[in-house]
Amino acid sequence: MERDPKEVVVGSQEMRLVMSQAERASRNDFPVLLTGESGVGKEVVARHIHGKSERSVAPFVAVNCGAIPETLFEAELFGFERGSFTNAFASHRGLFEQASYGTILLDEISELPLTLQVKLLRVLEDKNITRIGGEKEIRVNARVIAASNVNLQELVKAGRFRKDLYYRLAVSIIPIPPLRERREDIEVLSGCFLERHSSMEKTFTAGALAKLVNYEWPGNVRELEYCIIRAILSSDGRDMIEADEIEFLDDDIESGHTTERKAFEQILRRASGNINSVSRQLGVHRNTVYNRIRRFNIDLVRCRNGHVVVT
Repeated sequence: MERDPKEVVVGSQEMRLVMSQAERASRNDFPVLLTGESGVGKEVVARHIHGKSERSVAPFVAVNCGAIPETLFEAELFGFERGSFTNAFASHRGLFEQASYGTILLDEISELPLTLQVKLLRVLEDKNITRIGGEKEIRVNARVIAASNVNLQELVKAGRFRKDLYYRLAVSIIPIPPLRERREDIEVLSGCFLERHSSMEKTFTAGALAKLVNYEWPGNVRELEYCIIRAILSSDGRDMIEADEIEFLDDDIESGHTTERKAFEQILRRASGNINSVSRQLGVHRNTVYNRIRRFNIDLVRCRNGHVVVT
């Protein structure tokens, strides 16, 4: 039977702890802060909390704060009245109103502008919003779950995130560990994705499975899923996925970076470190050459004639 794409797949003790915390959070209405690297499954856990709560029959609205232009934030979250700005031909219910009696997920909450952080704090405390161009307050009843892939405490120290809002959101903090710290989940998740995306029954060879389990997964569960999809396509028509059909895009990126660095070093050596010569050969500005030297972390010794030597 095909699994629900929103189902949380648990194989490790670390994820059992996460789900235990999620179960407790589903039994109350307080805000929740989900933390963890990109791709660990924060939205899946948020949907689980919503689905297990008394709000499950009402909408679950996911908002990616990093994907909304700053000028549109307020209109998207709180709505607007007809005529409040150019092209506002009709009134619009914001996402908080759309999530009433349900749950709103504010993903990448760190991207919320400071001006909007003040208004979000008010919504959390008063349960009221005012549409752009509106005068009356509108009562909203949405449970807030926030998610962040950066350390909000560090942003508070840097003055980029309000301390009072952080305290309000962090009533319940659920950290979700990266996939490399819960390797027991890799085999279970791989089987789940294989079942979800393949039109025929497939399995992994021992070598393929070992390759999956031993990889570091910098992109976490999201990266694993798309790796399995690529493997399914590579093994088209066969019921076994081989080790050489497991390809890691980050390895390709790293390999490409290494190749570019070696080629750049060779050009530097052939030019005896003459930046002007390298600039002409590559057809780029001198500053671009220096930027590449810094980016590739190449050790150089500067000579009195202005040349540099690769060490």
